[in-house]
Amino acid sequence: MIGLQLSNCIFQQNSRKTCSDSLVTALWNKNSVKWFSVDSVSNAGGILVLSNESTFKVDSIEYGGQWLGLFGLHVQLDLKYAGSSIAERRILWEELLILQSAFEIPLFLGGDSNETLNQNDRSSRCMNEVGSRDFSSFHSSSDLLEYPLSGHRYTRFSGHSISCVDRAFASPECHLKFSMLTLTRRSRGLSDHCQMMLGVQNQDWGWKPFNLVL
Repeated sequence: MIGLQLSNCIFQQNSRKTCSDSLVTALWNKNSVKWFSVDSVSNAGGILVLSNESTFKVDSIEYGGQWLGLFGLHVQLDLKYAGSSIAERRILWEELLILQSAFEIPLFLGGDSNETLNQNDRSSRCMNEVGSRDFSSFHSSSDLLEYPLSGHRYTRFSGHSISCVDRAFASPECHLKFSMLTLTRRSRGLSDHCQMMLGVQNQDWGWKPFNLVL
């Protein structure tokens, strides 16, 4: 967190069955930071969201097994970690569409899709046609617009497998209101996924919207 002016930070697939105040303090020692989590199951999945309430005040929370939604500033911020099976991901896409239609406010959506949209999303150009078709159907049904990844193509490096599965989308209203936001890739450290940041890059003027690290 050092050197970053963040509003929200998301840890996906954290593999922790429970989270605690001491863990959050070790990650981001700031009085205004609140945290919310979806616990992992059998060391798989898990989402931990840290929110800086001085810049993004959370009014309410909704969550499911593969997603966590924060509501504040008249926008909906949904974070997802898609399951490893096509069936799990299909349930996720259905739940997100229901959530979107239930609240009808501008939506940001980000996280690990565990799926690709087309052959260019993998270095091998191999793809699961059924899973990709489900993801594409969700994308078109939601009317969300994707933030292109600036300067890079891939976000996950696992052995010889290189792919783009970490993505960020938003409603057209969000793209208009926050037109200065860009999606950039940061270092991955020991993880097979790169950190992703959605925020304003290299600007020190005017009002700044939230910076989000995935």
